[in-house]
Amino acid sequence: MSSTNSDHILQVAQQDASRYGPAPVNLKDISEADARKLISEEHKALGYRPPPGSLASQAQALVARHETSHAEDHDLTLNEEKIKQAALLDAERIKKERESTLLDLNSVGEAEAKKLISDEHMALGYRPPPGSLAAEAQAAAAKHPDASANMDPSTLAKAAFEDAAHVASINGGAQHIDVQNIGAAEARKLMSEEHRALGYRPPSGSLATMAQAAAAKHPSASAGVDPAALAQAALEDAKRIVAERSSDDSGSSQSSMSSPDPTAQLNLNTINAPEARTLQSEEHKLLGHRPPAGSAAAQAQSAVDQRAQDPVTKELAASLESQEHKALGHRPESGAIASTAQSLADKNAQNRGDRTLGDVGL
Repeated sequence: MSSTNSDHILQVAQQDASRYGPAPVNLKDISEADARKLISEEHKALGYRPPPGSLASQAQALVARHETSHAEDHDLTLNEEKIKQAALLDAERIKKERESTLLDLNSVGEAEAKKLISDEHMALGYRPPPGSLAAEAQAAAAKHPDASANMDPSTLAKAAFEDAAHVASINGGAQHIDVQNIGAAEARKLMSEEHRALGYRPPSGSLATMAQAAAAKHPSASAGVDPAALAQAALEDAKRIVAERSSDDSGSSQSSMSSPDPTAQLNLNTINAPEARTLQSEEHKLLGHRPPAGSAAAQAQSAVDQRAQDPVTKELAASLESQEHKALGHRPESGAIASTAQSLADKNAQNRGDRTLGDVGL
């Protein structure tokens, strides 16, 4: 059973892995002591605590979940110089990702940090978490409140919106709107408001399209959000999208936002479990470690896991068939995810069942 994503899996894995680069250590082999050393060295190299998605934070998470072969070991199992080199390489990667902001945390002052907190808070819809650019700027500014990085408000706002997009992708696109429980009426309101704010149809990955996909599973549901809050959420997400796309016009070839998003070639609504596993495996092989949160593989697996929890409805089956039909140019063949979903939806309707795509390995 396949979807229209199958032809793009290997290419997406290669493109997405190239954003992170191979790690000189295999995280599956590290011990608790190795993880602590990695955090210490990367903290030292960055000048602040390694953020979510860093090699050090991944190592810490794997050890905490006992997913490494030496998780219980309290001694170093890797060469100390190798750990240091891995930390330095990953710190350089993180610095390059943040170079587009041109923000020197060692020079930022209290006023600039407040501006970053305000703008990133507005873009996310919640207070910027530890590891975000705004949180790190605030911590740095506490050491030199009267300093200044000499950045104008528009540049600070752009930096905040870019980092908010990064934080949101790591957190699975978390918003203050409960997208998973949203209904069709609320999704239409979001789509309308975000379309109006952008001046064009919200792209894949926007709050409006995520809400639309979720609402297809339970059109009569409601997240209990009033129209004004929906309009505000749509506006905030539109600002995030504009900030991401405006970086393409900045003339900076180093901008991390100017490179195409590998997941744009995938439809996360229709990707199935075997395809997600293949993407995870290929990207793991290329990186030398488990793909981090926010990677194409992680997003694909998250989409599959979420869909596996929801009984297949006729609305969901119709949505999948429509998306696959549009991508193929003809009706999906028997055995495709869309036709399988239709079969499950029919059976659920006949006997009030709760069959999911996860029940059949999709």
